[in-house]
Parts: sequence; structure tokens; C-alpha cells
Amino acid sequence: MDSEKLTRKYYSKIITLPSTKILLPLASVESIAVVIRSLIVGFDLLYSFLIYAVAISLIFWNKYRSTLFFFSFFPIIYIIFSFFGKVYLFTFGTLVPLTNYAMLIDHRDITAVGLSTLIAILPTLIYPNLWFILFPIVVGVLSFLYISSINRKGRKIMGISSMSVLRPFLRAISYKKDNEVESFLSKISIPSLLNVMVLRLNDIYIILPQIHFGLYGKVGSSFFPYLFEESLPKSFVFHGPGSHEIDLPSLKETKKVVEEILSNIKNMEKISFGEIETEEFDGFRATSIIFDNISLSFLERPNGGIDDLPGSLWTTMVERKDFIVDCHNQTLKKEIGRKERDEIRNFLGRKVKFGGNKLRIGYAEGKLEGCEGYCNEKIKVLTFISENKKTSIVYVFANNACEGVREKIRENASDLTDAILVTPDDHTCTASSLGNLYQPATLCPKLITESRRLIEESLNNALEVNDAEFKMIKIKTRVLGKVISSLTEGLEKVGSYAIKTVWIPIALPYLVLALFLIAETFIKI
Repeated sequence: MDSEKLTRKYYSKIITLPSTKILLPLASVESIAVVIRSLIVGFDLLYSFLIYAVAISLIFWNKYRSTLFFFSFFPIIYIIFSFFGKVYLFTFGTLVPLTNYAMLIDHRDITAVGLSTLIAILPTLIYPNLWFILFPIVVGVLSFLYISSINRKGRKIMGISSMSVLRPFLRAISYKKDNEVESFLSKISIPSLLNVMVLRLNDIYIILPQIHFGLYGKVGSSFFPYLFEESLPKSFVFHGPGSHEIDLPSLKETKKVVEEILSNIKNMEKISFGEIETEEFDGFRATSIIFDNISLSFLERPNGGIDDLPGSLWTTMVERKDFIVDCHNQTLKKEIGRKERDEIRNFLGRKVKFGGNKLRIGYAEGKLEGCEGYCNEKIKVLTFISENKKTSIVYVFANNACEGVREKIRENASDLTDAILVTPDDHTCTASSLGNLYQPATLCPKLITESRRLIEESLNNALEVNDAEFKMIKIKTRVLGKVISSLTEGLEKVGSYAIKTVWIPIALPYLVLALFLIAETFIKI
């Protein structure tokens, strides 16, 4: 199951609240409308409204947008209900599910339901009637049963209740409490021995770790490429095969791994350059930098997109010293299955390694401004030049790229070089806020012009490689492991269930209200 694809799917389902500039005027106008309406029907309408306003404000005292959100739509329903006598006192009970869900971020399920039910009861006490008190209690119980059904599905699939998994992430996004997420991830992580390939060409370092750069922000191993930027400015950290199962659980663990890699970049094996070759097979396009003892191939998938190659390829890569960079430069349109995986494995075994030819490399870096979908404004170009071919790697800090970006860069520099767009699957700006959850690199004019300028600069300053070295480093660390597959499966099934049944908590209060109104006409309490 593709954890990356599913994560993106459900990122898009998270609801974001409108801005304060929109909510504040709405809440103010509608609250004034309640005051005006109370002058007509009586001040009980206003008193109940004020009690509810105080209760909501106290509950969400540190979440002012949530408070404004309630007062941007609740008064409309309240005023409509006021045309039917004291029925308006049922309005508070209809809000129990919504209030409950907003509280689930901070409170356990039973506490959230209890508080949302209590603040719905308080305004009704101004006009004592058992029906008005019973209504929010019944809605609260039914809401709790619905949430319990979602939690049961999580426990059945993952062994953990759905809210236990979801709550740390929602709190992290809402309050920037990344430590809660990392604490959860550390508990479920497992020990692992990972491979890191390091290639040095003059003063350029190329790092290909058996690590996925997730989950988001600085959580997990998302910040891995940036840590190398700080220590080795002329370094390129590429994304290899594998997905979230090889995420590190915390930034602390990531820093530890980076320090260990840096301390082991010594006593490396001398290698000799052979050639640059491009090969197409089964919908893939591979550009290989071949040495006498190793090869490094930049893998693209022009028509199907490429996104997290199978992690099992690492075994073959290490055995044959043929390494693949997942260019991550076109959003996935067609899944990579067993057939494609076998074709990639066959490709790794059929390259001929040779040495003795000359290689020149050129480096240049610039800045992107005003482009959407880029986690960092920095753009770097690394150009490889042999006697027969020129290849330029255009490296941007993004999480994949929109349709047409890869092709436009390639086309715009076709008279200079074979340009290949590469992203490290950067998750540092994924889920950074509830309004900006996932955006691949967009087709930005500045990117096109700047990439060509930097390619020209790298060609002009290219120098012969006199010192080429390679090393495989083994790192003991902790990763999320196969448990992420269970979490992904849980996300898929629980998420699907929640989306299909989302109408239940929305419609349920009104169905219960209809039954209460019918019962009230026959039973006087």
C-alpha cells in the first residue's frame, strides 16, 4: 500500500478554518442580529445566547478562531429556530457533535463529549424544561457512540484507537507541538541497520541514504537534507528507494545519524570515472554516472510519474554497487508494481562498469523567489561533463513537481545539456499548517529562467575531477518500520469509513430533534 499517496489523499480532507478577517465580521454581524431579534421575542433569547457565548469562549479560550467559527454560523440557526417559539433552545444541542470534534484535539473522547454536552445544557436552564436538557444528552451519547465506532476500527486494524494515532498529529499542526508526535513515533519505531552511500567528487559530496525524508516540518527525518546543507554547503542529498517505513522517528535521532555519517567520511575508496549513459526501459529513463567500481543512476518516469520506489531495491543496489536516485520530479499517475520493480532490478544488473575517462563537474546555486510549492528558495545545479555527454542535475527543495515542470526545464536547456529536475521529496513544508498541507513544485517562470542561468554558470566553471572517492556507511538507528503499513492501512479504512459516514453526525441532531418535537406534542414533562 502506497503510504505517501494515502497520506496526501487524507491531508486534503482536513478542514481549514477561514481567516480571522472573514470570521470576525460575520460573527459580529450575526451576534448583533441576535440582540435585535431578542428585542422582538424577549430577552430570554439573548440571555441564553450570552451564556453559550461565555461557555464556548472559556472552552476555546486559546483557540479564538474556533470561537469565531461557532459564532459565524450558529446565530443564523438560532434566529431561524426563534420563529418557532422556545424551540430555539434546542439549537445548542444540535451543535454538540461539532463542538465535540473541535475538542477531541485536546481532550479524551469521553471528556470532549461531556464538555460539549454540558455547554449545550447550560443555556437551556434559563427556561427549565426536561426536553431541552435531555436533547443535548441524547445527541452527546449518540456522538460518543459514533466516535467509538471509528476508534474500534482503528484498534481492529492497527491495535491502537484511531484518535490515539490522530490526536498527536492534529495537536502538532494546531499548536506546533512536534514533541508529542515524535514521542509517539519513538514508541512505535524499531531498531534498524541502514546503508548510506557517499560519493565525493573534488569538493562536491553526494549522499544517498537509505532514509526517507518524512514526516513533515522538522518531525522525523524531514530535516535530513538541510542538516547536510549546514555542514557541507556543496552537498547533494538525494532520495533513494523507500517510503515512510524508513522515516527516522525524531529530529534528535536524525541529527545523531547525520553526525555519525559526517564522522565516517574518511578513508574512502578511490574510484575512476567511466562514462555517462542514458537508457530507457519499461517507461523509465535512467541517466547513469558510471565509475569503475560503482554507478549512480538518476531514474525518471516521463509518462507515469515517479514517487517512492520500492524499498526492497536497496538490497540489490548494495550488492551490485549500482545506486538509484528517485528523481521525484513528476507526480505519480501510474502505480509502480512488481513488473516495474523487476525491470529496475534487471537494469541494475546489466550495466558495464569501466574507468579511465575524464570527468568534469560544475556547480552553481541561486535563489527562487515567489514560487509556490518550494520548501526553500535555494536552487542548485550540478553538471557532469564527459567527452560524449553533458548532464545537469537541477536540484530544488520540493516534494515532487506538478505536470510540465520537468519537461519545461529540460526543453529550455536542451541546447546546453540534458537537464534533469530532482527533488528530495522534501516534507519540511508538508502539513506545516491546516491551510497548506501538500503542494508539489509548480511551474514557475523564475524556476525556468534561473535553472538555465545556473546551468550555464556550472558549464562555465566546470573543473576536471582529480579526486573521486566512494564509501558505504552502515548506520544503526531506529525507523518507523512496517508498523507504518498498519497505520497506512488503518488510515485508508478508517478514513474511508469516516468520509462515507460523515453525514451521520451532521444529520443526527436534526433527526433526534424531529423525534423530540413529535414526542413533546404527546408527552408533557
